[in-house]
Amino acid sequence: MKTQNQPTAPNLHGAKNSRASGFLAAMLAISPLAFAGRENLPPPVRIETGVSGHIHPALCITAKGTLVVVFCKSEFKPHLITRSTDGGKSWSKPALFPHTTETAIYPGSLTTLADGRIVHAWNVWFSPEEKVKSRFVAFSISSDDGVTWSEPKSLAKNADPKIHSVIRHPIVELSPSAWLFPLADRTALYNPVTGEETAFGDPAAHGLVPIVRTAGATLISGKGKRSTDGGVTWQEVKPFPNVSTQGWRHEMIALKNGWLLASQIIGPGVGGEKINFIISRDDGKSWDLEHPVEFYNPVRPIGGRACPRTVELDDRTLGTIFYDTDAKQPGGSGVFFRTTPTSNLMP
Repeated sequence: MKTQNQPTAPNLHGAKNSRASGFLAAMLAISPLAFAGRENLPPPVRIETGVSGHIHPALCITAKGTLVVVFCKSEFKPHLITRSTDGGKSWSKPALFPHTTETAIYPGSLTTLADGRIVHAWNVWFSPEEKVKSRFVAFSISSDDGVTWSEPKSLAKNADPKIHSVIRHPIVELSPSAWLFPLADRTALYNPVTGEETAFGDPAAHGLVPIVRTAGATLISGKGKRSTDGGVTWQEVKPFPNVSTQGWRHEMIALKNGWLLASQIIGPGVGGEKINFIISRDDGKSWDLEHPVEFYNPVRPIGGRACPRTVELDDRTLGTIFYDTDAKQPGGSGVFFRTTPTSNLMP
């Protein structure tokens, strides 16, 4: 290994080699993904133990770099929140989320707004009549990285209580006064200033799938559709990752470099046998199904639906929350966090 005291070898190729080295350095400076190979992933960090039911964690990263996670430890409740300020290496002890301690809930989503606030949306179970259950969406906002939360507000219930209104994916902040809620029963545009709700784009409901806005302002729906006019019209994309089947279980995110990532769960049974990432590198026009990026492979069936949720920690690292209910794994069932080098997304 060369040290400062070692002489530098002469440049046998002269200026030509110098220009080539300069080009390589420039390419690496432009994109941290350039010329990088796939790396082995670190072991997952255990956040909670002894989980069961609809755990379905949600994840966001704040403007200050704090990671916030919410999940259910067991069916309906307790509904817990935890935070990490060191990139997911350690986590605060999961605590009760303050506004759902007395409420039976189905887990929802977390979103970081452009102004740094966090929106946590979840699903409230209610009984419109005896022996009948339905759900509606409530949300709360934090202005201090998830330490305290505002009093909840609610979206409208579906007029037909047999049709559940459910959220599982982050909202899309189109502007400070226009939040796109991808709900199971409708795709709604909500004005957080007035509380008014209107239909978004074309009247079609996309169902309980993620909708994301790319770095190029294109909208991509987990239904396998793409819109370049703000959702007025949509074009079908084929082939497309199977995000819409069990859309509450899968994820799709837009990366800052213009790429997109979607989850793919391979194998039979409830949870499959491994979780892969599928990447689009052309603003959602096509997806690299031929080169899946392996994220989690315990070499056994995964317990539960896993429900991965991913954020960018920085331009070199992704962080993903997921769960595995296999009681026979070391430490038993749990909620986990794992990082992935962004370089692994290269084909």
